[in-house]
Amino acid sequence: MATFHCLSSSHSHYKNCNTSFVDFRFKRSSYVIRCGRDSCSNQVYSCVERDEGRRLRILIAGGGIGGLVLALAAKHRGYDVKVFEKDLSAVRGEGRHRGPIQLLSSALAVLQVIDGTVAKQIMEAGCVTGDRINGVADGVSGKWFIKFNLLSHAMKRGLPVTSVICRMALQDILLNAVGLDIVRNKSKVVDFMQDSNKVTVILEDGQHYDGDVLVGADGIWSKVVRSKLFGQEEAKYSDYTCYSGLANFVPPYIDTIGYVNCSQHVNEIRYRVFLGLNQYFVASDVGNGKMQWKEEEAAKLVWTLVQGSS
Repeated sequence: MATFHCLSSSHSHYKNCNTSFVDFRFKRSSYVIRCGRDSCSNQVYSCVERDEGRRLRILIAGGGIGGLVLALAAKHRGYDVKVFEKDLSAVRGEGRHRGPIQLLSSALAVLQVIDGTVAKQIMEAGCVTGDRINGVADGVSGKWFIKFNLLSHAMKRGLPVTSVICRMALQDILLNAVGLDIVRNKSKVVDFMQDSNKVTVILEDGQHYDGDVLVGADGIWSKVVRSKLFGQEEAKYSDYTCYSGLANFVPPYIDTIGYVNCSQHVNEIRYRVFLGLNQYFVASDVGNGKMQWKEEEAAKLVWTLVQGSS
């Protein structure tokens, strides 16, 4: 589960809000997020201008997908936004061999609210998977345990259909939308300071930038925002080991198995999870004659999937 780490100069404390939202009002005009933690479950925070005539200044450490989506939303709300990324080429190159990222209907709907044009570009660049067979199968026989009907649920709610997209393509679309005037490359955040009026980001080259809010979007290996707010913690092995990759391959079953879905005959499998003993294997069509594969040793997760299908 993703976590936002926010430090605001308008308060003497910070809030660590896990994205286990208890309320999400999806509207074209506005949206409200309530935090799932007891400490802030009864509060809704709205961003307002701190001083008349001056825009709220938001500093974001990290130019990955999360940081760029936040920057895009803040930009459209009229805030003064700056994103600091140590190496954009490394961020985009991370997904070169790992395969695409899946964007569920709910995620695409949020992107539509933030920027309809960007959401359209993302959907056009991706490969729709939610309109085909998706589910969990026996790793030996290949027989289905359960099939997921992603299409009808999206259609009932008027949401976009689940898709996958190359991580680098997604990164480029978001980067172009936010703008290089906002995203500062080769800008590694090494420290920050705060007082009652502002928070100041310090870069590796010695430059200082003042803002009203600092958001740590620099990932699980954050050495600055996360560690300074919560203390230094070593990553703990979760007992999950995952291997993934891409293959130039179109399997024979891609157009030979039929399934009635949403009153339409669908003849393609997009996403299939093969369950085995304490492990599973995923094969997913990602378009352009490529398949993504993942193998994960996850006894707890496999057992959960089996229970859910019974």
